[in-house]
Amino acid sequence: MPLTIVVADDTPDYRDMVRYLLASMADTMIVGEATDGEEALALVRLHRPDLVITDLIMPRLNGIELTRHIRQELPETRVVLMSSYAEDAYLLMASDSGADAFVNKQVIMNALLPAIRDLIRRISGGSGPPSPITSASSSSSALPAK
Repeated sequence: MPLTIVVADDTPDYRDMVRYLLASMADTMIVGEATDGEEALALVRLHRPDLVITDLIMPRLNGIELTRHIRQELPETRVVLMSSYAEDAYLLMASDSGADAFVNKQVIMNALLPAIRDLIRRISGGSGPPSPITSASSSSSALPAK
């Protein structure tokens, strides 16, 4: 059964890039795309995906708020937050919201798929600890388990 995914970003180019990257991964299926957080939440409620890949800053409901809703309603759904802002404060907000990983959009081509693969490994009981949050310059970070 494929990994079902909802992608949420108000910038079409980033949605296209995520779609392009996921096309190279076997057994994944994008079940919905959203341009804002409220639309994303509706898609999450409808499709109950395995994974949500969302921008941090979006209209109507930002990625932090979206992640909190997902944690409350569908705690088994994994969340990858993306942002062009990689300062430590954003990593902390991502972690506090319950996100599973944080990807810096400036290096998305190299960072998104490894972050997803790390999540899949962790979900399926792979060995080893999650990747730690390092610094604002990190390309992607698996956030500590809650």
